[in-house]
Amino acid sequence: MAKALAIMDLRIGALHAGESWGVARMVHGRGFSKGLYKTARIVGGVSMILALSFSSICWGQDRDRDRDDRDRDRDRVRTLDPGTVIPVRTNESIDVDKGDNRVYTGIVDQDVRNDHDRMVIPRGSRVELMVRISRDNDLILDLDSVMVNGQRYGVKTDPKRVESQHDDSLVGGIIGAVTGGEARGRAVRIPRDSVVTFRLQRPLDIGVEDRGVDRDGRHYHDYDGHPTDH
Repeated sequence: MAKALAIMDLRIGALHAGESWGVARMVHGRGFSKGLYKTARIVGGVSMILALSFSSICWGQDRDRDRDDRDRDRDRVRTLDPGTVIPVRTNESIDVDKGDNRVYTGIVDQDVRNDHDRMVIPRGSRVELMVRISRDNDLILDLDSVMVNGQRYGVKTDPKRVESQHDDSLVGGIIGAVTGGEARGRAVRIPRDSVVTFRLQRPLDIGVEDRGVDRDGRHYHDYDGHPTDH
């Protein structure tokens, strides 16, 4: 848009310059003073200079905007590494006595920074949680994905991988106890607004698509396997 306006302004400036030159010629031809003729030429030249200056500013702004976009893409974290600690506040109560692949939601309770003190997950980012089934048939609350600045981070899987090769480790192991709740056992019961702290055990990669389905107003990840903790 800025470039289009700049081009338009350049054309208008040229038109004004041409008109001024034409007026000057007409005036000069009719015998008016040379001073008026000179003034008309100056006005036309100034119009052309202003048009060129405006177009240069607009093109410079476009270059700066493109450079800022490239810088943001370069600075964006591509992977949330194992070991990253993520405190999550639940948006709803969780009361489950069997695994059904339902997705529960929460938000990141505090800013998450990496080892270089760089923020990787801002407070308030959306989190998806699931209750998974371990090898001993215990139910375990696990972290499934994180949404950061409009980008979904999840476990990247290989669609060509056969089931026997499925990596069934937990995404995030829970650190510490959950006040007033049970995050593992024959049932998982977590009150709303509880803070559950996870430490990532598997990397979460940017741009992983959510292939879940909605049923009866709830979201499910039926494609998910049954992980166990190690």
